[in-house]
Order: sequence, then structure tokens, then C-alpha cells
Amino acid sequence: MSASQVDQKRALNKLKHDLEPFRTAIVGAYGVLTWEKQYYAGVVFGAISVLYLVLWYLDLSLITLLSLLGLLGLILAYVFPTVSRLIFGSGNWDGDQEAKFEDVCGQLCTVKGSLVLSYEYLFKERKSTVFVIIISLGFLALAWIGAIFNNLLLMYLTTLLIAMWPGLQDKDVFKGITQKVSKIVNDKIQCGKRKLQ
Repeated sequence: MSASQVDQKRALNKLKHDLEPFRTAIVGAYGVLTWEKQYYAGVVFGAISVLYLVLWYLDLSLITLLSLLGLLGLILAYVFPTVSRLIFGSGNWDGDQEAKFEDVCGQLCTVKGSLVLSYEYLFKERKSTVFVIIISLGFLALAWIGAIFNNLLLMYLTTLLIAMWPGLQDKDVFKGITQKVSKIVNDKIQCGKRKLQ
């Protein structure tokens, strides 16, 4: 094993240890986000839509919203492990759930590693002028989009995309779409070739 593999294994074990009190919630959320049942896609869409509808109705300031979210997170982090042990117990935990938990922890470690590498690339290394210009234009385009559209709508769409992404990938939705598009394109090309002959 190389040093980086040992570091990755150590980071994975630390993450698993840190998330141990929340493992039942993590495995349940994993099942919902990957659409283990067909109606879970509607549940995710509906829950996010209701949440943003409430946020829109309450029209909270940013400071109030962040304070309430921090308070909710703190209370959940304190109460959930105790309530989880009382409700679920440790006897119901089986090998399948443990495998899902390890899979989720592995995915989280991969995402964390990618974010660290991206941060180091973006902020630690010296960049070329072309790179700086392209990134600046990208940020200007995002600022322009943010000025045109309501920020709550943009956050809603972003949250929806992030929450639906695991299910879309797990159900090979993108693969099906690309196959259909390539079939349509190939049919058009074949039709065009026949017309030319």
C-alpha cells in the first residue's frame, strides 16, 4: 500500500467513526436519494418544494435563516443519536446496512478529496492569464444570472439538482437519454444519406 492509500483508508475510518451515531439516518437518506422505491423521487421533489415554499412564504432575512438553520442543526446533532438508539436500537443493524454505510462513507471521502484537490488547484497554484480570464467570465456570467433571476428560485433549482443527482445516476437516466439522442441523430444521418443517394 502506498502512503496515499493508507491516508485514504485512515480518513475513511475516521469518517466512519465520526458518523457512527448517525448511521441509521445516513442509510435511510441514501435509500431515499438513490430512489430504492419508485415513489422516492416524488418524495424528494415534494419535500424540497414544500421547504422552499415555506421559505418563500416566511421571507426570512439571510441572518435569521442562517441562525435558524444553525440552531436546527445543533439540536439535531445533539438529540438524534440518543433518540436513534432508543428507537432503532443496535440489534436491527445488518450486513447490508453496514455495506451501504461504508459505501456512503467512501463516496463522502471521495467528494472531500476532490474538493481539497480543487481548492489546492484553484487557490494554491499559480494560474495562467487565460485561466484567470475564463474563470472571471464564468463568475461574471453567474453574477448576471443571479441579478436576473430570483435567488431563492436559483437555490431551489440547485438544491433540487443536487438532491436528485444520486437517483438520476443510480437509475441510469442520463445513459438512457444519451442513447435516445444518439439513436435520433443516427436515424437523421441515415435518412440524410438515403436522400443524397
